Amino acid sequence: MEKYLNKETRQSLDELIEFIKNSNEYKEVIRLKKEINEDKELVKLIDEVRSAQQKYIKSNYGKKEKEEMDGKIELLNNNKLYVFYSYNLDKVNDMIHIICEELNDYFYSITNILQ
Repeated sequence: MEKYLNKETRQSLDELIEFIKNSNEYKEVIRLKKEINEDKELVKLIDEVRSAQQKYIKSNYGKKEKEEMDGKIELLNNNKLYVFYSYNLDKVNDMIHIICEELNDYFYSITNILQ
């Protein structure tokens, strides 16, 4: 595949990435992810939630499986460490989403000049 990004464009993108990486939210996500990985019970609960979600889908959205999944998710959502991690991860994803929207708007404005 051809490379379409010139040096200046790559530098601009690198600046955006650095902006995100230097944000407090991103730093918190990294710190909290390490903390979560050290909490074996929380890691186990996260795995149980994933397993329950897969089981629910494979059951063709069975009521019993949904109740089991919802119970595991409720336990997860009552864990302050996980909630704080999720909150900060959402903030980081919002930053990325805003940048993507701005790029899409820019490309749209350039490619749809005739409208």
